Amino acid sequence: MSIDPIHLALGDMEHEFTVTREMLSRVPDDCFDWRPHKKSWTMGQLASHTADLLWFSAVILEEDGLDMAKTWPRIEASTQEELIAGYDANEKQLREVFDRTTVDTMAEPWTLSRGTQIFFTEPKWVVLRRFGISHIVHHRAQLSVYLRMNDVPLPGSYGPTADQNSWLVYSTAG
Repeated sequence: MSIDPIHLALGDMEHEFTVTREMLSRVPDDCFDWRPHKKSWTMGQLASHTADLLWFSAVILEEDGLDMAKTWPRIEASTQEELIAGYDANEKQLREVFDRTTVDTMAEPWTLSRGTQIFFTEPKWVVLRRFGISHIVHHRAQLSVYLRMNDVPLPGSYGPTADQNSWLVYSTAG
């Protein structure tokens, strides 16, 4: 049986859309400037970047590459309402792009560069999985740590959290 790469990617994204939106909806307005370390992003920057990754995923499918030397649209939310509005707009855009994407499109080369420096060229399906879906999961996991450090109850990503089910609270007693 052959699996259509578009449905494979979209199947992952359907789950990631739901989980990511729920995680972002937990970011309290009074924590947007909080950061765990001086070298870390603020919670607002991290949450906004996570939401921006849906735009980035659309670019992977619609363009031949991205030149990091150029500016691109970014969400600069300072409230949960702004964050979710930006996320929802990016999700809508990505869904529209998925509707136009073909198997042939997924096989096209895509290049990440900064000016004349080329970092890599890979098929779009590889870039979408690695720098779209996996990138979202990575930053969402970071965001869950930020939220935990601020005593915000966490939603589940791939199952329930300790905030949702007491049986997940592990004993440290031997």
